[in-house]
Amino acid sequence: MQAVADSNLDKMANLWGTASGPAAKTNQPPDYRRRIAVMQAYLRNDSFRVTSDETGMDPSRRELQVEIKRSTCTWSVPFTAVKIRDDLWIVTQLDLAAAGNPARPCQEGAPADSKPQG
Repeated sequence: MQAVADSNLDKMANLWGTASGPAAKTNQPPDYRRRIAVMQAYLRNDSFRVTSDETGMDPSRRELQVEIKRSTCTWSVPFTAVKIRDDLWIVTQLDLAAAGNPARPCQEGAPADSKPQG
């Protein structure tokens, strides 16, 4: 999330990928640079915190919930991380829809991802 805050797309590309390795090293998927830019826009936040970090049956896979706050809105975004070589972890999946639409800030008391009135 620090790479998101820093708008460091290269670092994000080294922290996102598959069990085969980071997108920056595998060049997969072919449009990974565009995807990273979209992720950065959706995950930009005023603050964040990890609310859960669980290991299931597979010890090389973790399911995390990250709470992000933008303005008066709070979203809980599910992330999946996988262990790669040298005990490093990278994000392999996240639900951007759960992060709300960054182009449509919500108002206090309105449902998350609501368009301001007026």
